[in-house]
Amino acid sequence: MYQLRQNKTGPLKIFHEMFGARLSTDNFIQFFTNGVRKGTNTYLLSEIYGADKLADVILEEYGVREKLKGNVMLTLPDPGYDVPIFMFQLGGNETQKIALLDISPTLPNVDYTPLIPTFEKYRDILGVPPSRLEWVNKICSPYLLHCQYDVLDTENFLKATREYLQIWIEHYYLPGKPIGREEDRAYALDRIYRFKEILHANDPAYGIFTKAWGKPVADAFFYLETQSHPALP
Repeated sequence: MYQLRQNKTGPLKIFHEMFGARLSTDNFIQFFTNGVRKGTNTYLLSEIYGADKLADVILEEYGVREKLKGNVMLTLPDPGYDVPIFMFQLGGNETQKIALLDISPTLPNVDYTPLIPTFEKYRDILGVPPSRLEWVNKICSPYLLHCQYDVLDTENFLKATREYLQIWIEHYYLPGKPIGREEDRAYALDRIYRFKEILHANDPAYGIFTKAWGKPVADAFFYLETQSHPALP
């Protein structure tokens, strides 16, 4: 069977080292496209996997007109399980970074006790203020580490990423269990749907990719990222 090489470089290497053995590599999606305008490339390599208790694991590398580049890691849980969302982005240029690191709740009673010391440590090391973006705050926890086009110590941000991911695996993913109450299942389903809806409504990637590749290709990217239950229309 032929398959393209998995991308295990840069920050994505952290995820593969810590969680890669749990990914379903028999059936996964690999989406790549590149558009050239005025001699510059805008590209995306997106890999979408399944895993036990998770609907999608999305790992991405992107570059925009030789000006911005970055990576995304996103785990979207099966809405029948009490597993929160692990969310990571690190991108930008040499002087200004876009960064986001969080364990986002899908239920109202997530116990963040294991995460709080790590959040406080890296909040102080990185010197990042609370997020000022309303849409980001709607989908993230109070323990979000966020940088919006500013200077960032990327070495320590990646150390924080490794610790957040370890906490997510040990304290949330591995102990994750089916949601018992029907009201809680409905809450988690709605929360995951709203997470997808708000993220994709505010993420500038779709507009950038539409200009670079054309609407049909950008729509394919949008569909692949949002097709799992609960799917966006």
